[in-house]
Amino acid sequence: MGVPVVKVQDNYYLSPHFGRAPLFALVKVSGEKYDVVEVLENVHAHHERGRGRGVVELLASRGVNAVILLGVGPGAFYRLRERGIKVYYVPAEIASRALVPLSIAVEMFINNQLEEAREPREMD
Repeated sequence: MGVPVVKVQDNYYLSPHFGRAPLFALVKVSGEKYDVVEVLENVHAHHERGRGRGVVELLASRGVNAVILLGVGPGAFYRLRERGIKVYYVPAEIASRALVPLSIAVEMFINNQLEEAREPREMD
């Protein structure tokens, strides 16, 4: 699983911007447990165009089969789906509040509290 994140001190929080997220946490979920196995720098974050495409290819090359997002634009959303990567959104009422910790988002996924996305959802 891939999750776009920002790092604040020693903690990771979901980034509101998929393509411009500075980092991506790769998370392995096994039953009710999870491990952050790697945190990748998003080398595409500062590209003028094609950020989403580059990130989708990076995640696909790492074997990511699902992402947890606050939001994503249409281009990246449909590329993720084309690559067989499932998209899950943190509920809008939670996403619109303060920073969402990575741990909370993954626990929500494990507890089936995230729905698979049917369409893009861009964050302001």
